[in-house]
Amino acid sequence: MDTDTGFSNKEEEDEDENSYYRQETSGKHYQWKLSNGDQWLQIDNDHVIETHYCQPGAKGITINTSYGSVFIDFDELKTLNTAVKVQRLSFLPQGQTEDVGWYFRDDQLWREYGSQGSSVSSKDVEHQFSLNPRGTFSFTVGSTSYRLDFSTMTQTNCITGLRRNVRRRPKFTSNTGSLYSASVLPTASSSQLTDGGFKWEFMGEEGEWTEYQAHICSFDSAAIETQYQLNPQGQLHFRIKRFSYTLDFSSNAH
Repeated sequence: MDTDTGFSNKEEEDEDENSYYRQETSGKHYQWKLSNGDQWLQIDNDHVIETHYCQPGAKGITINTSYGSVFIDFDELKTLNTAVKVQRLSFLPQGQTEDVGWYFRDDQLWREYGSQGSSVSSKDVEHQFSLNPRGTFSFTVGSTSYRLDFSTMTQTNCITGLRRNVRRRPKFTSNTGSLYSASVLPTASSSQLTDGGFKWEFMGEEGEWTEYQAHICSFDSAAIETQYQLNPQGQLHFRIKRFSYTLDFSSNAH
């Protein structure tokens, strides 16, 4: 997804003193920043980045900035431009920890640990990760043993040797404080209607799902479905007001 962003041009010292207060009053517990080596600048509209980051299937996001087009790799938390660095800050009250989901990629989808009746949950994996972020975690599901390697972010079936990718992502929290599971609420999704058609929706700034409609977007839900049927692995470029976006069909489950 491509989106236009700006920067808050405040001094770094003031930013550090007031960041926690501003995040508390705005309902946000995160902040995304970019740096060209001189100072860290807050990214405006960073809820767009956060919403994508919380989706386990999202590899990254491209944003248009004063540095030019910048791609943020969510797995590495790096940009493709070595001169530009990215960081995500978390602001939580003392004693409170961020709600984190752990996901593995099966043959079709990203699945959260514990979502299919597994004895191992995201909480269990996160606990082991906190003890040794570069270590391994062995567990058994039924009669099958698995090894999760945090250094390579992979899960290996100890019997067959089959290896699957693993991702660690925070759960998305809207400004109203409602918690949404990233495993079931991707940033853009389609839902089947009773007449057999599909409805395409996106998650807005307030954490609410909104159908694509012609009066707010250059493509409505029906037009998006038509483009999807023509190329399920392709992309669709469109605009909402002054912002430009790219919808990547390959990263969304129909």
